[in-house]
Amino acid sequence: MSNQLNDFLIDDYKKWGSRPYLHEFLDEGFSTKTFKEYIDDVDSFASYLIGRGYKGKSIGIYSPNSIAWCVFDIAVMNYVGRSVGLSKEWTTDNLRYSIDKCDIVCLFYGKVLEDKVLPVKAQFPDTEFICIEDEWDRCLEEGRTSYKDVTLEPQDGDVPAKIVFTSGTTSFPKAVMLSVNNVFSGYKSLGRRVQIKTEDICYLFLPLNHTYGSIYNFIYSLVYGYEIYLARDTSRMAQEIMTVRPTVFSAVPLVYMKFYEGARAMGISLKQILGGRMRYTFCGGARLAPEIRDQYMAEGFYLMNAYALSETSSGFSIDYPGDEVLDSVGTLFEDVDACVKDPDEDGWGELAIKGPNIFKGYYKDEEATAKCFSDDGYFLTGDIGKIVDRHVYVRGRKDTRLTLINGENISSSLINERVMALDPSIVKVKTYIMDEYLTCDIYVKGGSIPGIDEKIEKLNANVPRFERITRYYVKSSSELLK
Repeated sequence: MSNQLNDFLIDDYKKWGSRPYLHEFLDEGFSTKTFKEYIDDVDSFASYLIGRGYKGKSIGIYSPNSIAWCVFDIAVMNYVGRSVGLSKEWTTDNLRYSIDKCDIVCLFYGKVLEDKVLPVKAQFPDTEFICIEDEWDRCLEEGRTSYKDVTLEPQDGDVPAKIVFTSGTTSFPKAVMLSVNNVFSGYKSLGRRVQIKTEDICYLFLPLNHTYGSIYNFIYSLVYGYEIYLARDTSRMAQEIMTVRPTVFSAVPLVYMKFYEGARAMGISLKQILGGRMRYTFCGGARLAPEIRDQYMAEGFYLMNAYALSETSSGFSIDYPGDEVLDSVGTLFEDVDACVKDPDEDGWGELAIKGPNIFKGYYKDEEATAKCFSDDGYFLTGDIGKIVDRHVYVRGRKDTRLTLINGENISSSLINERVMALDPSIVKVKTYIMDEYLTCDIYVKGGSIPGIDEKIEKLNANVPRFERITRYYVKSSSELLK
């Protein structure tokens, strides 16, 4: 029975046991775990869960990023059952849906989210709810003592061990099942592009309930042995980065835009504001404005574009450093077989892929799983793109193309990305045609955005006429049901 995760844990314990590994920011400094301390906690936590009778079950975590999350994820994946990570941005309705959908028997939650958890508890009397801040140490201690005789047997590397949720559009998100083999399918392709060393330091900002942050930033540290500092929130990023001075960083375009604006406002270089030691920077989730990317390149950075989906274990394409093709979303991974289905005369069609990275299906949704595979076994991404000299290009979602009255086709996902970038308080955008007008529903924390009219006007001034937003409605995020 093969399990790469277990093999790496054994190897890491021997090679790097005494080295610092995970760091969590606290008001008074850092909480730090060495590789040995971390792996010991993984074993203790797994013993606790198995001792409680949760072997083969779905265990959930609903919390900001933390060392506890990192222990939880690996312990459940390697020994226990299915690790289900939930977004801290989710509402009570989302939480209720996910517990029911994934058959979660035990949920660990952060105290900051307690107001969302309390209304749900009574509806799931058979689910155990555990507050991390109040009971995490107790769970570890019981794992070390009360359940010390529990036998820890690694799971088969090909069974579902991790559940992540798709972003969702008009309905609740789907539950994507990944195996350990899926999770470790991309580290060799990553290693072909960058030479990450044990001396490297990753500042981990992306949420651990997403596949890229979880797999490529966190889990692959078990492969390469680098240290990780877990970011607290966006408001403290600049200060934390100046303190940590990381060498590896991944983020979405909005974050890189904010650093660019911050550097200009302070009259310092991008190198300074990013700590002065950065070696590898990755950008994904949307397309960064060319002028911003050009400025980073002029200062010695190469923002490596990354493209993938949860269903592909966040593995599809990543740029090679120094690649001069700037309008693609990266170079296709060498360990996969990708093609374009039903291409038009210019080569644009639906991107499709086979390989060890392809997920095990949607949890309890065989119909949806069957629909996303072609007759010849390729996973259909739903993205319109093309592949030229192994460079991958993406135009938009297949199911989000809108046709205007003048015959122009636009991508609603592209419009959504532009509006999302206008303000950090925007949590979701829905774009559609109403009365022949391009219209957006903009969902916002707090229900309002100061200066939204001016922001939309400025956006419209910099896009083609047919992509200009004619009507928009600002709504409270409380109305949103993913």
